[in-house]
Amino acid sequence: MAAGAFRNATCPQCGTPFRQERKQGRPYLYCSPGCKASASRRSKAPALGSSPFDDDLQAVGEDIDQLANDLLAAIQNGATPHELLWHGAALHRSLQTLTALNIGRGRARGQTWDQLGAPLGLSGERLRKKWPMSMITRRLDTYRASRAGRQAAPPAVPPTVPSQRRPPTEEADADNDNDTATAASDTGTAPFAAQTPPQQLASALSFLQRRTGKPLRQTAAETGISPSHLSRLLAGARRPSWTVAKNLVAACDGNLHELRTLWENAHRPVPLPALPQPAPLPVLPQSAAPPKESEAARIQLRDALRGLYLAADRPDLWRIRAATANTLTIGYIARALNAPHLLGWSATSRLVFALGGRPADLRPLWHTATRPAPMTPPSSTTRPHLMAEAFG
Repeated sequence: MAAGAFRNATCPQCGTPFRQERKQGRPYLYCSPGCKASASRRSKAPALGSSPFDDDLQAVGEDIDQLANDLLAAIQNGATPHELLWHGAALHRSLQTLTALNIGRGRARGQTWDQLGAPLGLSGERLRKKWPMSMITRRLDTYRASRAGRQAAPPAVPPTVPSQRRPPTEEADADNDNDTATAASDTGTAPFAAQTPPQQLASALSFLQRRTGKPLRQTAAETGISPSHLSRLLAGARRPSWTVAKNLVAACDGNLHELRTLWENAHRPVPLPALPQPAPLPVLPQSAAPPKESEAARIQLRDALRGLYLAADRPDLWRIRAATANTLTIGYIARALNAPHLLGWSATSRLVFALGGRPADLRPLWHTATRPAPMTPPSSTTRPHLMAEAFG
């Protein structure tokens, strides 16, 4: 073969075309020594899911979720700045551990420092100096020891839940005359257990199925699925498709609109197929007609709240009031779940949190529903439709 002959080739690492010299022996596959080194690191990287950091990732995520929930509870409980800083510092430490874990995982999978530094706004060299592997290993060891200690002993600070020492909100003051009777269960009831979106959907479907009194086998036959599949859906081990969810709700005589937001959140970011709109609200005078977008958002917000109410096994309204530390009245809770009646964001977030939901999930919808438009009193067609047992 003639010396100095070349041919066109493409680097398998970076995809850059280059001129490859024709010579005896194994051809030079890569365009540069750097690409050859990167390919070598990638070939030696362990398979996905086998890095020593993967086992801790879910645990850190669960810690962050719990700490964020505790922080929100402290805010709604009127905690002092010192207490809020304590919660914020704990959340910051967990976020730092999450960062260290993912840098370690990325390096174990063959990613470069530049690739890992891009989401953090850092150069590869700056990231390597800030998070050397020795520091990541020490932080992981510290986290594991700390988590083991927390599992073996009670927490240093008791869980923060809303208490009755917080004064009622302005919304509650405006409606106190409707709630002269107070239930005995109003003493120190904590919010309902927080659940992930898939767990909320499973809880709502389980409640609907239990309410029918039918055997699982009969409900599964009416839904068109096997009893074992239905059992996994109700336990939260599987998430139903929209078609299965519709059939299951129909078999249980439920309200499909109440499940809409729960299903969307459980399957996010999968979009939900079009759902027929509920009956329109009474026609308002032209001068007072709110924007259609705001009207639809109010209905959707009402349905989302009713979905959380369903996921909490439709507790009586006195329990919900107690879970908000008596900051909302029975009348306001009932109208929020039926009218659709808009509360201020502070009151709405308390209601969502008390039902075990995540206020941040509903805040964009609340903003859309509260775009400037004159409010009208509830009409005869928008009276509360909760079951009688909801009032105790």
